Amino acid sequence: MLFIFLGAASFLVWDHMNPEREALVPAPPPAIVQQPGPVFSEDEIKKVRLSLQDADPTVRWAAIQLLFNIRDPQLGPSLEKMLTEDPDPDVRMKVVSLFKGREDLSRLGALVRGLSDYDANVRIASLQALGDIGDPSVVIWITALLRDVEPSVRIEALRTLGRFQDKRKAEFKALADKLRADYEDAVRRAAARR
Repeated sequence: MLFIFLGAASFLVWDHMNPEREALVPAPPPAIVQQPGPVFSEDEIKKVRLSLQDADPTVRWAAIQLLFNIRDPQLGPSLEKMLTEDPDPDVRMKVVSLFKGREDLSRLGALVRGLSDYDANVRIASLQALGDIGDPSVVIWITALLRDVEPSVRIEALRTLGRFQDKRKAEFKALADKLRADYEDAVRRAAARR
């Protein structure tokens, strides 16, 4: 036990007497920062775009999802074309769901064209998407669907118009509350100056 104690003590003394030992610790390697390269080449993206014309609807849907996920700059026209020309109503309904996430206003035109689709489910999906967007400039086209042949489409058109009305009421209430608060604040400041 004494030998262990003396060995540990001598190591601590030696370690304390040799400060250059700390300088022997190597510096960490420099960080290597590389920007990731493109995942798909332009030729590969062209091949995916060609898949939009495949006969199999699952292939067309997978291609449009891929183009959506990689944010293809030509996605807008491709989505619009699929919404209006794709033969499969399920694919058209799924495309409507992608339009909900788009940031540009060009989606409104495509969704309005979706209101005249021959499949009632696509018309309903387009109505719901337009209701989610909440742009009142499409009220004219939604109102036209109040005369649709399908009762479910007419009901959804009424719901969408109701959502627009609810949004307008909420905007009006927020504006009225702000005006009231501004007025009360101005009255308080005027009373404090007296």
